[in-house]
Amino acid sequence: MMKYFPAWSVLALCIPAAAFTSVFRRTFYYNDDKLKDLTIIYAADAAAEINDHNNNFPPANLHQRNIVVLCQNVSQDVADGIFDVNNLLKGRIDVLARCITSALWVSNRVRTDTTLFLMLSPHNITIEVQGSCVRSLTPDERTMALYLQRTLWRCGKDKNNIQQQKGVQELSSKMSTGSGPDSSFTNNISKTPRSTYINPKSAPMSEEKRLRDMRKGRDAMIHRIRISHQGKSSLPGFILHQDDTLQNRLNKLESMSSGEGNGIWMLSETGDPLWEVLEDQQQKQSNCATKISTGQNKTTTTLIVGNQLGYSEDDEKLLIGSPSVREVSLGKLSILTSQCITITHHYLDRLFEIE
Repeated sequence: MMKYFPAWSVLALCIPAAAFTSVFRRTFYYNDDKLKDLTIIYAADAAAEINDHNNNFPPANLHQRNIVVLCQNVSQDVADGIFDVNNLLKGRIDVLARCITSALWVSNRVRTDTTLFLMLSPHNITIEVQGSCVRSLTPDERTMALYLQRTLWRCGKDKNNIQQQKGVQELSSKMSTGSGPDSSFTNNISKTPRSTYINPKSAPMSEEKRLRDMRKGRDAMIHRIRISHQGKSSLPGFILHQDDTLQNRLNKLESMSSGEGNGIWMLSETGDPLWEVLEDQQQKQSNCATKISTGQNKTTTTLIVGNQLGYSEDDEKLLIGSPSVREVSLGKLSILTSQCITITHHYLDRLFEIE
């Protein structure tokens, strides 16, 4: 006679088996995911070590290059590092970030033979970015802006409090005088022939509120910047030079451009075509290549470009009057500063290519 097991006994046997299977699968997949995470971490570390190892070797082109960007009409807040990295158009921080990317970055590595100088006028401040010393540099504009901000903020932190108080005083003076776009509103209304009653405090109060909001926003931004850069060391390869005029920088560049290099080039729409200038260097290129391959000599070329505003009158007179500066042109069409740097790099790479 066959005995039948009740239904509840079958369920009692199946539930523990299913639970055990679920726990086993979770443990297996957890360990598998953990193994994948460790593999990714180890691969990233290995890639970073390989990248650092490759950056330690000099490139095949040992021709040294200096790129000077003359940045005109830079605001005091930008010179002090007080700007929003999420709004790079304000203060044209995007132009500075693109210049760094175009000057130093190639595919998967940084140019170790290039040094960039960002001269902030009229503050006589120069940011030097050495391609041979930078580490953990990424080509996105926001990271570049953060690096610039930390360099300017750390070196100018002693005067940031003074500039903050100065900004508050300027806003307070505007609030007290009632200057601004809304202050002329009541004056224009008072000149109208109609006898309309206007509250005299309505327009100044709106201007006062706007300036008060501006002051609060500025204070909040300074607080965020101070917290984000507090306790962080200076970045390798980023150097800030204060009281650095164009004449002093030009004297240093002239001493660096000695030898068989191309000297100092000033980009201008009315200069000599760059490809014709490089044709004159073809004969020097063969002799220079022999000396570079044996390590006997190094050449240096300096490129001077303006920002989106071009050159100032004083800077243009100084550069044109210098005997070591030669005007070169990439064409009659005005292009972006970052594009000028990229195209000049391309021509120099072709000229000094060593097979």
